[in-house]
Amino acid sequence: MSGLLRAAASPLRRAPRTTRLAAGAGALGLVLSTGVIPLPCPLLFLTGLDCPFCGGSRMIGALLHGDLALAADLNFFALVVVLPVAVLFLIASARQEIGGVPSPWLVGRRGRWAGNAVLAAAVLWGVARNLPLPGFEVLRA
Repeated sequence: MSGLLRAAASPLRRAPRTTRLAAGAGALGLVLSTGVIPLPCPLLFLTGLDCPFCGGSRMIGALLHGDLALAADLNFFALVVVLPVAVLFLIASARQEIGGVPSPWLVGRRGRWAGNAVLAAAVLWGVARNLPLPGFEVLRA
């Protein structure tokens, strides 16, 4: 049994930075999703407009309770774009830390393109969810 535990812990030891990043992000998501530390959105507070990430902490809470439909309803963008990008970033970070080879999605032309694509998608989502048109109200948190 100790060999199995040692084998499972080996990748974590070889990628300490990524392990700390994943643990910190997981702990932050857990704390925010419980509502113990309420974190109001500054854009919503100041303007009354939903930012692209409004409802994200409640979405994580819904995921932790296994309610995928509610999570999608709270913030579809964070569910289908932000979480997968965060996971891919952690995987790329671990691969770089363990293998020493930077992921093409984190550096160079691809990295800039991917970052700009995610930023553009966030801006479009933020604009779309605040449009005062029929049908767009379902995008709000």
